[in-house]
Amino acid sequence: MKILRQNKNFLFITFMMTITYSSPSFAQTTNGEENEANEEFNPQTIEDDYVSVPLLENDTFTLITGFDYSSGRFNLPTSTNISYVPYAVKYETGDWTFRASSGYISFAGPRNVITDDNGAPLLTDIDLTNEEARRSRRKSGFGDVYLSATYALENPYMDDFFIDLTGQIKIPTADENKGLGTGQVDYTARLDAAYLFGNFMPFGTLGYRFVGETPRFDLQNSFFASIGLAYYLTFDTSIGVSYDYRESATPGFNSPKEIFSYVDVQLDDHWGINFYGVVGLNNVTTDYGLGTQLRYKF
Repeated sequence: MKILRQNKNFLFITFMMTITYSSPSFAQTTNGEENEANEEFNPQTIEDDYVSVPLLENDTFTLITGFDYSSGRFNLPTSTNISYVPYAVKYETGDWTFRASSGYISFAGPRNVITDDNGAPLLTDIDLTNEEARRSRRKSGFGDVYLSATYALENPYMDDFFIDLTGQIKIPTADENKGLGTGQVDYTARLDAAYLFGNFMPFGTLGYRFVGETPRFDLQNSFFASIGLAYYLTFDTSIGVSYDYRESATPGFNSPKEIFSYVDVQLDDHWGINFYGVVGLNNVTTDYGLGTQLRYKF
């Protein structure tokens, strides 16, 4: 979500001036010399009167990486420990944001726990023997690839109210034989909303995930939601906390519930960093997790 965006009126006026006084790729120069009113147009001197205007001047390109660690028991004798190194590229142009992400996963856990949805654990309905429930297997490899597009809706009446609509597709590049993914294509639709008043910003998310069927275990489409509050200590530093709910992707299992908190700092015009922590509230999610993300914006 593009929080604390640039002044919308200024951007709109700038855009209207551009399309009114220029062609798609040229804008008139100001050389201090005015053309005579009766001077005929000379196509051979067009380059002297006009200069190129970069069409992508206000676009941004961001690289993101970091580290995530989580641990949970899931009512089993042994813990599942997951390390995840994400990497992503994000391109913003106008009201659109396009993102491609994946990551490297390394985890140890029983056979019925796999990783899914950016390295998060997924408890499946695979039956375990007593010996298998106590056995922890180490698995590692690259995760799935996620491609998403987000459109930021402009509100002409409230500059401080933000709504983003996102569509995402999961490309199943992870090795399902290692338990690094389901091996199927998933689709996700999500709505994010936030309202900024003073230094406070309540926010919320509603979404629905369509999962691909797999013969390995039973999965179902699932609803997810979150609600939270952020506080801006300064223009470049914010803290926040949220309650996250996800309907179980495995039929008959409890739905994961978590408390998520973070600190985000924009170090300068290019570098930013985020620290976060997660506490699970039931037996189908991680007991705890922590991580950091580092970003560089061109």
